[in-house]
Formats: sequence, structure tokens, C-alpha cells
Amino acid sequence: MAGITENEESITGINVTPLVDIVLVLLIIFMATAHLIAHRSLNLSLPRVAHSQETPTPSQHVTLSADKTLRLNQVKVTPEELALNLGQMAHADPNVKVTLGADKQVSWGDVAHLLDLLKGAGISKVATEVEPKAL
Repeated sequence: MAGITENEESITGINVTPLVDIVLVLLIIFMATAHLIAHRSLNLSLPRVAHSQETPTPSQHVTLSADKTLRLNQVKVTPEELALNLGQMAHADPNVKVTLGADKQVSWGDVAHLLDLLKGAGISKVATEVEPKAL
């Protein structure tokens, strides 16, 4: 019967290095995709256009839903709070970028009012969020 000799030691510990590596990779993947998951949780029906392009990830995201609810980075705000928050951001960083997503059922007048609010807050870089048309 083969047994453990005096020169051999039994392995009593577990090497956790591979486990830590896997957990860190999963954490990085979760952190990278959490924004996309949260962003898509809003129930917006965006207009579809044939000629759109991807924009880089903005620093701020403003949405106007069909029931005229305003959100700044997923947080419900009033128009006054939005203007105040964006004004402070524009004062701190004049190159702050905002992506505006509005439900397709919202009237153009409401979108124009929101654009005017952004301009009044000192935001000069605004991108609109749309969905590409299916070909």
C-alpha cells in the first residue's frame, strides 16, 4: 500500500488565486455592463431613423418620457432641478456632454422647451438618442 512518506507532505490548503482571478474578471464585466442594463430599464419608445451614428458615452443623460417625466442619469427631477444641476455641471466643466432621449410620443414643443432649458443651463454639446430603423 502506497502511503505518505516522511519526505512528502499532504496538500492541506486550497489555492485561491484562480478563484480570485475569475471573481475580478466577473466584477469588471458587471461594472462595464451595469450602466447599459440600467439605461435600458426605462420604458422609452425612441423614434427610429435611417441615418444615425453611435455617439461616445456622454457624461450626462437626460430623458423625457411619454408622461413628461424628466430624469437626469436615471434620477427623477423637476425642470428647475435639471437646470440647476446642469448649470452647476456646465460651470465646473464647460465641455460637459448631454445625451437627450425623448419618447416619440412627446410633442416637439416639449423637446424644444427641454433644449432651451439645456441651452439656458450653459450646455452646448447635446446629442439626441434614437434607434436605427430595421432594414
